[in-house]
Amino acid sequence: MIKTSSSSSNRALTRSPIPTHTHDSASTSKTSSISSPSFNGEGSSDSFSPNSNGNGNFIRKHKTSLDFICSPSDLTQSTSPKPRESSSTPKTSPSYMSPKPSSPPLSTPTITESLITSTGQKGKGSTMNGKSGLECLPRELLALVAYHLLTERGEEKDDEEIYGIHPSNLLPLLFTSKSIYEAICFDNNPQLYNTLFRVTFDIKALDRRYQWMKNHLHKNSSGKGKGKKVFDLFADPRSWAIDYKIRWEQSFRMRQVAKQCRIEIPDICDKEAYVADLWNVWFLLTENDNKNIKFLHSQCDLRGFILAFYKENLLKESLVPGYPRDTGDKALAVWCCLLAGIDDLGEDTPADVDEKIFMLRPYVFACAKYDTHYAPWHYRKLPFCPPDCVEHETDASIRLKAMTYKRFGYTWKRAPPHFVLGIYLVFFRLLERQPDRVGLKAGSSSFHFSPFEAGLPSLFSGSKLVPSIEHDREWQRNIMSQDPHTSPGLPPTSFSGMLKGFWRGKFLFYDFDLYRQILAGNMRGVYTGTFAEQAAEFELHETIVKLPKEKIGGEGPLLAAGFKDEFDEDGSQQIAIKEGYGFEICDENEEVQEGWTKEILISGRARTSWGWAKIRGRIRSWDGLVILEMTYSRHVMGRWIWRGYLHTGGYMVGRWRDTFTAENLRGYEGAFGMIRAGDPLYPDHFPKRMEDSLGVNVNVPRGQGGHSQHGQGGHSQQGQSSQNQHSSSSTTAQASSSSSAVANSHSISGTGAQGSPKESRSPEQ
Repeated sequence: MIKTSSSSSNRALTRSPIPTHTHDSASTSKTSSISSPSFNGEGSSDSFSPNSNGNGNFIRKHKTSLDFICSPSDLTQSTSPKPRESSSTPKTSPSYMSPKPSSPPLSTPTITESLITSTGQKGKGSTMNGKSGLECLPRELLALVAYHLLTERGEEKDDEEIYGIHPSNLLPLLFTSKSIYEAICFDNNPQLYNTLFRVTFDIKALDRRYQWMKNHLHKNSSGKGKGKKVFDLFADPRSWAIDYKIRWEQSFRMRQVAKQCRIEIPDICDKEAYVADLWNVWFLLTENDNKNIKFLHSQCDLRGFILAFYKENLLKESLVPGYPRDTGDKALAVWCCLLAGIDDLGEDTPADVDEKIFMLRPYVFACAKYDTHYAPWHYRKLPFCPPDCVEHETDASIRLKAMTYKRFGYTWKRAPPHFVLGIYLVFFRLLERQPDRVGLKAGSSSFHFSPFEAGLPSLFSGSKLVPSIEHDREWQRNIMSQDPHTSPGLPPTSFSGMLKGFWRGKFLFYDFDLYRQILAGNMRGVYTGTFAEQAAEFELHETIVKLPKEKIGGEGPLLAAGFKDEFDEDGSQQIAIKEGYGFEICDENEEVQEGWTKEILISGRARTSWGWAKIRGRIRSWDGLVILEMTYSRHVMGRWIWRGYLHTGGYMVGRWRDTFTAENLRGYEGAFGMIRAGDPLYPDHFPKRMEDSLGVNVNVPRGQGGHSQHGQGGHSQQGQSSQNQHSSSSTTAQASSSSSAVANSHSISGTGAQGSPKESRSPEQ
């Protein structure tokens, strides 16, 4: 979360991640823990706790007269009550984005004195000086009444989690009298709404991520000690109260959008408000630990809300001439669908499915038109500018994707997850749900399954709500890797342990001739061309090394993932990587000296229908980009580069690419998606090790994308080995004969972002 200022430059937006508090009350408020559920701020005389009597020992065992007076069942029968006093009406609530400082603490009597006053010492009834007994209660007790008025209604529902209790249930109490209204209204009692936020929504992720931000964004250029003064965002209870109000206002808009299935609704919603709601939905999903998702489904109609965007934006734009745009609101919408498990919307009829496939095709197959990186993949050292940079020239070829949004009463900046990578996952899942609607090209392959696995879920069919802690790395990347010029990037070992293990996945490709035509501008091929789907299995190992900062990213060719351009015929390269590749192996938590850093090296093997391949690679620590070189043979077209990102749930998504074309040109590319065994979204019935896998099948029948009972078995079977060797040889021959056409097409489609082409070398050179 990066706060922006209207007077600051673009660079300042990303270099000053913690805002300067503009509220008057911030300078005097003390630091308080985010996760504290109590109403009372330290040192505040008008504070209260919903479960204590001031001594921390309040335990409610039975209904008192106060409970009876404020019984929710009685209040629900009142119809539009009005304030009892006819004096001036309460002041209007200020805009939720311009909160005022909290009112000074009121001088209130003790609880005993209040009760004596309210009941009368001589049994004179319930009034004193023209006020009812309820009005005479101190403000903290009135807030406690309001708190239980909402939360007890939630507890009445079979002891479910307290969620979705609409604050409109407070209206009868608020309209009882003017004095009660002024005591518990939003302006005068932000502590009440602060605590209602904590009991209604999940806050563990907020607490955890805010502490991480304080620890990693407030260090000096050396990464040690304290840098800028830490700003305590949540010291003022109004910050939480503002978001409580925003989320309930949002729930009404979302229901109206879902009901009318359109975004532009006069006096209710427009595009700007819709995008703001998308941000809030994304935060609710990535911070979900059970309460948030109930709020979204019960109070917001999340599915209908996203369906309106799908019809109003994605489908309509697919009918406009030219390639559709890649925008931040699309990225938020598609990732919200995936995280909530509702990416199957728009598939009610076969015609709807065909329409959806038509809409998705350009994002999946027109790789040259859409970027999938936070910074170009061929940059090894990031950021470009030193920490003390004041001015720098912006690379016009680099498109920044950071967006501004409002939260907790401030404006922030963040880069949403990549839209196209989310589309890849949506497309892979669609292929498994609707195999008959997508005609796969002959030559596709799938995993071999035993008869006992027939009818079980496919690889990408999993849809689970994962705990909020699983989203933390994505949250960190979105804030730390916004701008390759100035953003500091992630710590070097942020993704340590996230890549090692057994992976299963699939990759898509067009044949060379058709892809060359697409590069030359043939859009028809994007929408009508047939494609093949191949199954793949990886077994990967990680090695953490410490090295000088100037050697990060390797010293070899980028098309060899930074390693020496040598063919690993005897396995020596694999052994060298596991031993540190000339650098000292270190532990994840080991400190390094000034001028040094850490890097994660990768080694392993892969299996596809083309045969066995050796893998070596590394993780670019700045944004967690995984770069893998997969080598089948000594031929240049027997070697491929896979580049992708690790995402929540165990996904690794990105693009494979040929190594014949120079890295700064548009090469032959396609989408891939992998899932690691043991992670939340990996099917339980799938093998957990390479040794347990039965391998992959070849030549899946046209239109068959699901489980197949035919083909050869595991890697130990000679039949598959011979078939794979033949497939690999024929594919390599086809690739070498067609790769020149791909390279020559650059004269039509233009060069890459870095200008003049570089000389391409084969592994033997």
